[in-house]
Amino acid sequence: MPYNMYQAYPYYQSFQPAVQPQAMQTPQQIPAVQPQAAQSGIIWVSGEQEASMYPIAPNSAVTLWSQSEAVVYLKQADASGKPTMRTYDLVERTGAPAPGQDYATKADLDSMSETIAAMRRDIDALYSRRRAARKEDGADE
Repeated sequence: MPYNMYQAYPYYQSFQPAVQPQAMQTPQQIPAVQPQAAQSGIIWVSGEQEASMYPIAPNSAVTLWSQSEAVVYLKQADASGKPTMRTYDLVERTGAPAPGQDYATKADLDSMSETIAAMRRDIDALYSRRRAARKEDGADE
């Protein structure tokens, strides 16, 4: 039979909790389950400070939306759990290009194409005359 050191010292038994019969135990309060609202997948924060304090697991990323500004925070963590955060401003996209951005039209591109073709013809003509002049002088190509 294995040795039990507590049998040799009976005063240690007083530290063990007494087990009450089931009928004498007070009923445990079971917390009420609160129904959760449907999650939309958007995490709202009150600002940059709350976004920077938002916990994130290693090797993960989370998008946090500001409640007070048109800003989105992208918070990422590397394998060691070190977080980085980038801030993006939400800007509405309109149908017209932003001022200061010029785009070439098809007519502009066609005109440029014709100019390049004319330049190639001029260069080819210059080389042809140069080759002809070398042949007249007796120089080898």
